[in-house]
Amino acid sequence: RVELYGSLAATGHGHGTHRAVLAGLMGATPVDVDVAELNAFFEEANTTYTITLNKMSIPFKEEDIFFDYTPNDFKHANTLKFVLLKSHHPQLESLFYSIGGGFIEKEGETIENDVAQAVPYPYNNMEELLQQLAQHQLPLCELLIANEMAITGLSQAVIFEQIEEIMVVMHQSVVGGLQKEGILPGGLQVSRRAKGMMDKAQELTTKNRLAEALFARLNAYALATSEENAAGQMVVTAPTNGAAGIIPAALEYLRQDCLIPTDKLKRGLLVAAMVGFIIKDNASISGAELGCQAEVGSAAAMAAALFSYCYDGNSYEIASAAEIGMEHHLGMTCDPVKGLVQIPCIERNANGVIKAYNAYLLASGRTTKPLVSFDTVVEVMRQTGEDLCAKYKETARGGLATNFAMSGS
Repeated sequence: RVELYGSLAATGHGHGTHRAVLAGLMGATPVDVDVAELNAFFEEANTTYTITLNKMSIPFKEEDIFFDYTPNDFKHANTLKFVLLKSHHPQLESLFYSIGGGFIEKEGETIENDVAQAVPYPYNNMEELLQQLAQHQLPLCELLIANEMAITGLSQAVIFEQIEEIMVVMHQSVVGGLQKEGILPGGLQVSRRAKGMMDKAQELTTKNRLAEALFARLNAYALATSEENAAGQMVVTAPTNGAAGIIPAALEYLRQDCLIPTDKLKRGLLVAAMVGFIIKDNASISGAELGCQAEVGSAAAMAAALFSYCYDGNSYEIASAAEIGMEHHLGMTCDPVKGLVQIPCIERNANGVIKAYNAYLLASGRTTKPLVSFDTVVEVMRQTGEDLCAKYKETARGGLATNFAMSGS
């Protein structure tokens, strides 16, 4: 039996959590899963699937996944319990927490935080990173890659090969989304708009309305990946699936429209990841913990840093861009209608990449030191998220999620 608690239960059907659970129990990983097979799970009622554990075949049905909507005192809003049964009696239980961005913690296991001892240039926040850069007179990416090599034990070449694999999937999600039209699954009757938005961008370009064309292109790229995610297709968790359209949109614009070389894009993605990890380590990237500010806000900060790096911003401009990107998402609630990653999530991704681009512009144009630091904004985001009412944290029990029918949107 699989038991889902908190936000995993509240939005489990809309997010396809039940199908993902079955896919994992059947041995699939996020990288190699057959997407078509995944999306077909539980389509037919009373279907029995087979799970193989230690050469033992265990029958599994949709009814073996229990959605517990009652309040609980687990330490994280996304909690998952696996229970091995014999004659309906529990024999073994394992408790897991999905802490955002694909990261998983198991109850009872201590994660040794020995990264600081393992890397040549340790830092816990942006201020410490900037101090390391100043002390050692290193380019940002040189420091990041040195730390990454120390943590992973991989060579620089292999690390960049893996980054390129991520970029390929991001590109494919944009391309796939731009080619498709029609209604997204889930029952909300949400239409795909990426292709039409790209047509609009091309029309605006021919009319020499270039500023609008820029926004339309960024919108189209973000809508494309977000719509693919809503349709259950392959995307990259960057930093989460709910915010998965922002980084691919930034990359696509930089590659396709600005002709930024691939090698520079790889390094830019490393910089974006650095921003995401600082947020994760000092606050959270989980909408179930801190609201949508932790998802779209974090992604916008990462994309702003990516834009700044690829446009040759220095480390202080990159930090400033990330700060502005996060600052102007503070307080954003996570209120998906029907638990689906569609309304308001898809448009929030489009707005997120626009804000990220503007954050880069604001950071690049300043000549004075920011009065508010990136680390301060991350801390404020954490405090704000903790103060948010629980119904605004990916539970689909407040905000747009409960007022959608009334508004007729």
